[in-house]
Amino acid sequence: MMALARKRDPGALIRNDVADYLHEVFSSEGSALAWMDRWTERRVIDQNMAKIGLVLEADDPVEYCYQNLIREIDTEAETGIYLLGRETQSSELLELANDPGVSGELHQQMETIAPVMFADELASSYLEADIVWVTIQARYDRAKIDATVSEIVMSHLTEDGRGNSDMSMALRSLLYSFHEDIARRITGLEPVLDESNNRELLTMISVLTDRAGDYVQRTDAIYERAGIA
Repeated sequence: MMALARKRDPGALIRNDVADYLHEVFSSEGSALAWMDRWTERRVIDQNMAKIGLVLEADDPVEYCYQNLIREIDTEAETGIYLLGRETQSSELLELANDPGVSGELHQQMETIAPVMFADELASSYLEADIVWVTIQARYDRAKIDATVSEIVMSHLTEDGRGNSDMSMALRSLLYSFHEDIARRITGLEPVLDESNNRELLTMISVLTDRAGDYVQRTDAIYERAGIA
């Protein structure tokens, strides 16, 4: 009976695998997402299930999913750059720490970075920029959920696990390098890349930006589908 249901609904297996993943990250003992309350969990689930529906209804589901992945890894990288080099169990962050476009050292420069990039959070901190770090971790965790869901969806759409993994890491390499460069330039820190490599990076980022489309329009579509005002 289950096999027949899946045959009639090609999205059934995708939704089941995503539901299993979300259940695991929300319920596992010691999960990094233990801070999420039930309302937030429900909102995350609704948004990602809405996203799956939009992907499956798209004229080109693979391209639509790839556009989502660009946007989500971009969001992940905004805070992920500060977690590189810290104690972490994330295989993606451990791999990225060796990327030539990132230093893995921004966490050591928080005295310089926080007053510029996280001024409100720093003002609310008590000791060693604690609220800054809580905010960074929470934003990263939230973005990582969305990106992982899209990676699961893509694995079903293309049935190329290794290729999809390489694609995701290539996106992370570009977007983490881009956001580290932005953070360094805004806060007056020395850039990692020289001008030639930075121009090449910006060219590739421009291509990704054009391909990803309008972020706001995409998130609005997800919110509307999920019934979120």
